[in-house]
Amino acid sequence: MFFSVPRFINNLVFTISISLLSCHVFALELKGIANYQALGKSYYIAGLYVNDITQDLAEELAQNKHQKMVIKVTSKRWSSRKWKAQWQDNIAINNTADDELQLTRAIAIFTEFPAGSLRLGDEIVIEYTASLGTNIYFNSHHIITTNSPKLFQHLVNTWIGKYPPDRIFRDQIEGVVAPDPELLAQLDQPVSEKRIAQVATWFITEEQKQAAQRLKDQLIADELRKKEQVEADRQARILAAQKQEERIKKQQLASEPKELSLQQDLAMQDYYQELYLWLLQDKINESIVYPPWAKQFSYAGPVELSFATDSDAKLLNVVNKTPDTSLILSQEVGRRLQLALEVVVRPPELRGERWSFTVKYEFDPAIEKAATSLPQPVKPSF
Repeated sequence: MFFSVPRFINNLVFTISISLLSCHVFALELKGIANYQALGKSYYIAGLYVNDITQDLAEELAQNKHQKMVIKVTSKRWSSRKWKAQWQDNIAINNTADDELQLTRAIAIFTEFPAGSLRLGDEIVIEYTASLGTNIYFNSHHIITTNSPKLFQHLVNTWIGKYPPDRIFRDQIEGVVAPDPELLAQLDQPVSEKRIAQVATWFITEEQKQAAQRLKDQLIADELRKKEQVEADRQARILAAQKQEERIKKQQLASEPKELSLQQDLAMQDYYQELYLWLLQDKINESIVYPPWAKQFSYAGPVELSFATDSDAKLLNVVNKTPDTSLILSQEVGRRLQLALEVVVRPPELRGERWSFTVKYEFDPAIEKAATSLPQPVKPSF
C-alpha cells in the first residue's frame, strides 16, 4: 500500500487543529470565587466559570454560553435538612416562582439529593451548555440532566440575584476583586476516592426511587388521615367543654348572688380582649395565601407568632415561636397579621394602651385552608 508522508502530516496537523479548536470553544475562565457564609459560619467556596471574563456577567449569562458553578464544601458537617432549607430559601427569594414542571422537578432533585450530611471537601459541579443543557454532579456522581436553561439561571441567581449572601460575596463572585489564592487552592483540592465511593449508595436506581416515592405518598396519606381524625377529636372535645362550661355557668347563676361590679368589669375586659384576638385570627385565616415557592417545595408546619399592639394598632415586639418552620411561611403570617391590625376594628369597649396576643396558623399543602381557628368568645352574662 502506498504511504504518503506529506498527506499523513497534513492529516495530523488538521486533527490537532480541530482538537485545539474544540478545547478553546469549551474552555472556561474563572470569573470569580467567594466564600459563602451564613450567621458567621462558612459553608462552601463558590466558583463561577464563564467563556469570557472581560464581558459583563449579566450579558455573558444571558447569551446561553458555556457556564459552570463549582461548590466546594468547607463545613465539617452540613446536614441534608439545612442544605435543602438554605438552597430552597435562597432560590425562592432570588427568583420569580415558575410553574414549569421540568424546572420544579429539577430544583426538587437538586435540593433533596443528599441522602446524608455533606462533609468538608465534598464538591458539587453545575455545568450548562446550550447543546447539553444543565448537568449537575456530586463528587463525580451524576445527579440530574435537564434541557431547561432556567435551572442554571435560578441557581446562579442565589449568588448574584437581588438578595446575594452579602455585598463582598457578590463583588468577589462577579470578579470585581481579584481571586483569593487561598480560596483557589481550596477549590482545586480533589475529592478523595474513599469519599466518592462512600456516597455512591446515595444514587439509587429509578425503580427504587419510584418505590420509595410510593411509600412516601402512602405515609403522607396515612398522616393526613391521622391529622383529620385528631382535628375531629379536638373539635369534639372543644364542643363538649363549651357545653359543660355553659351548664356550670347556668348553675352558678341560679345558685349564687350577683358578682361584684369590679369582677364583672374584669371579666368583660377579658372578653373584649379575647374577641379582639378572635377577630384578628379570623382575618388572618381568611386572607392567608400559601406562598408559591413554599407550596412547590412542600413546606408545611405550624406558625406561631406572639406580639403586642397599642391603641394605634401598631405591630410591636413580634416573636416567632416556631423557628423550625420555614421562614417563608412565618413571613406570610406576619404580613397577614399586619394587614389584620390595619383593617380589624378593635372593640371600643376594650380599655388600655397596650395588649399582648399570640396568633397561629397551620400550613399543609394537602389542605386548601388549614387554619388554626379559635372558638368565638362568649360574652359573660351577669
